[in-house]
Amino acid sequence: MTRKTVSLDVDVYRKIKHRQTVHESISATLRRVLEEEKDPADYLDELFRDFGGKGVMTDDGLARARSRQANPPRSLRPARSQGNAHAA
Repeated sequence: MTRKTVSLDVDVYRKIKHRQTVHESISATLRRVLEEEKDPADYLDELFRDFGGKGVMTDDGLARARSRQANPPRSLRPARSQGNAHAA
């Protein structure tokens, strides 16, 4: 396997080491972390935290957002007809 040497800031290295399991290499840790799927609601909360807020999503709000992702509400709009809409 080809190897590549990289330099990391100390704070980044510590974060990686914190996420690392007992018998896991740094590469395996990075691969696992990079492949994790993240809920969009988590990104929204992180975004607001990054801009100085405490986060706007409460636990109830996160649960509601995840529920709507799993079962999106149906539109109240009537369905479009399949006929020729532009015929004059």
